[in-house]
Amino acid sequence: MERCLVILNRPDQAVALLSQAAALIRQTGGDRIDVLAAREPPYDGRGPMGLTEESIFVMRQDQRTWAVGLHAIFHRWLEQEYGSPEGRLSAVEVNWLDPEIAVERMISGYGRDAGLIIMSFPDARDSEQKHRALRASIFETNRPLLLVPPFWDRPCGRTVLMAWRESASCRKAFTSARMLLAHAHTVMVVSAEGETMSADLLPGVAYETAHLPHRSGTDAIAQQLLDTAHTEKADLLVMGGFQHGMVYNRIMGSVTEYVLHHPALPVLLHH
Repeated sequence: MERCLVILNRPDQAVALLSQAAALIRQTGGDRIDVLAAREPPYDGRGPMGLTEESIFVMRQDQRTWAVGLHAIFHRWLEQEYGSPEGRLSAVEVNWLDPEIAVERMISGYGRDAGLIIMSFPDARDSEQKHRALRASIFETNRPLLLVPPFWDRPCGRTVLMAWRESASCRKAFTSARMLLAHAHTVMVVSAEGETMSADLLPGVAYETAHLPHRSGTDAIAQQLLDTAHTEKADLLVMGGFQHGMVYNRIMGSVTEYVLHHPALPVLLHH
């Protein structure tokens, strides 16, 4: 992984995301971190939505204030993490980006070129643009996405739980995770009874296997997966993205959807 993209949202979660990016860049030998605090435009690409000039001005000022606050957090973190600018330049290139930009342009311009995208878990308090950014990162970039729980302050990737299910997205997730497994102490692949993973997906990786007892219902299966992660003291869960598309998942639910709304440990997804 040469470059990772960190998408910031809530100020109280910024340091957790930035610290994970720095740790993973060191671990994988990467050389660049792009930090994006995308200011929301007061329109969605179709022109102002019946807004007055005054309301547009206020919205833009609010977004600038938000970005300035995040930049202050970023700057303090940068000094603590890398020290002087000279020391930083010899270690990694770190770029601050705070354009006013719509989600589609943001993902097209930044997300698709990243080796890894890092974001916080979805939150009910997030704006619609932030929810759209998450969906676009999952479905439109074809890049692995690491979601970090609020206030996560430990390394991730030492004890890795990998949830196997035969699907294209799960194969992509396992392939993407290989860049993080070189420094793992323990790797466990869990699957349902009867599911068998091809050995060529994790070449050169020593891993244990385990089968989850049968459960009916996606919520029960997802909770069982999280319980197993807790029992094994896992600090990273690797799984495929949504299997059937958003419409199916709204009606039927999905294991991924449940895990996204129960942040317990970092989760690596690839759709």
